[in-house]
Amino acid sequence: MDTLASLPATALRHWCFSLDRDTRSAVLPDGCRDLIVVHAPGGPPRWFISPLADGMLQVPGRAGQHFAGLRFHPAARIDEAALLDAARRLDADDPLELGARIEEHVRVDHRLAEALQALASSAGVAPASRALGVSERSLERLLLQATARPPRYWKNLARARRAAAALAGTTSLAEVAAEHGYADQAHMSRDFRRWFGCPPARFRADRALLALAAEPGYA
Repeated sequence: MDTLASLPATALRHWCFSLDRDTRSAVLPDGCRDLIVVHAPGGPPRWFISPLADGMLQVPGRAGQHFAGLRFHPAARIDEAALLDAARRLDADDPLELGARIEEHVRVDHRLAEALQALASSAGVAPASRALGVSERSLERLLLQATARPPRYWKNLARARRAAAALAGTTSLAEVAAEHGYADQAHMSRDFRRWFGCPPARFRADRALLALAAEPGYA
């Protein structure tokens, strides 16, 4: 569920769901980190901040658990200790109830945002560096310091996420590969296995994965 009207400026999405049975939920790499609270009946809420994902995750959940989260902008800088301390002081089970305290502990780094946008929209790391007016080494230092991931991680993730979203249409796999900068369909298939754990044809046949690919994130 999204609550767009009350989203803080640093967030892309508010979500929540409850489980009526034990299950494992797929989480696609989206270049974002989430503030998450898990509340089980009869227990206290458990707060944490998700790490950047390097591939698809299968997250276990138990019947009766309630999950809620805020997905932050890919360029968000999070004071994790302060944000979690503020969250744990709440008698609440939804991050939106933190209100203005989110803005106190989370900010968008505009220099990082520009770098990520350049990588998402350029043909490669070198063109992105030129567009930003910096050396490739400077771009790498910025991203490693801020995200612990190199430029190529961000460039490849953006391409894979855009291609995954395109699978909701009827364009052939070969055309999707060509339109999103892959050398050929086999190249795209290897990339999908790396990021999403399955080939494009299986991804396209899975409605749940297609829905996840359409969610806000880095691309």
